[in-house]
Amino acid sequence: MGIVAFCPQGHRVKVKDHLAGRKGVCPTCGSRFRIPLTSVSEPVVTLPLAAVLTLEAAVIATLPRVLPAEAKPDRSDAPRHEGAGGLPPTTVPRHAALDERPDLAWSRATPGGTAAAPMSAADLRVWLDSGTAVGTELVWRADWDGWRPLGDVFPEAKTAVGRS
Repeated sequence: MGIVAFCPQGHRVKVKDHLAGRKGVCPTCGSRFRIPLTSVSEPVVTLPLAAVLTLEAAVIATLPRVLPAEAKPDRSDAPRHEGAGGLPPTTVPRHAALDERPDLAWSRATPGGTAAAPMSAADLRVWLDSGTAVGTELVWRADWDGWRPLGDVFPEAKTAVGRS
């Protein structure tokens, strides 16, 4: 007999029964598709993967910032937790204080020493992930009243002494 199928572009394609369940190529447009087990009477409607939205500047300002892939630190050593609902485990975000307000300036200092020049959240993240922190440093964020111990703000930070 034969199977009537439709490619993702909606072109009607007739194929032999023994090809049911296999992958096929539309002779009209060249699209690849899975041949159904039985004939279908109309094309399967596929929804677009994305839609373009227009957002107001006020809404855009509240959205989290995204760094280019090459600017993101390697998080392969980040702690992992079991996913919900049987999903695979996911990586726990590191340095949550940086993610809260990535737009604010940061600084670091050693106790009794001088403070480093103000830096961006991205620069502080690079320093934290480099493992050069000793662990006794103090950190400051532009919206804080005072300095805070590194270990209190970033308990997950790598340190040169007693790597965590």
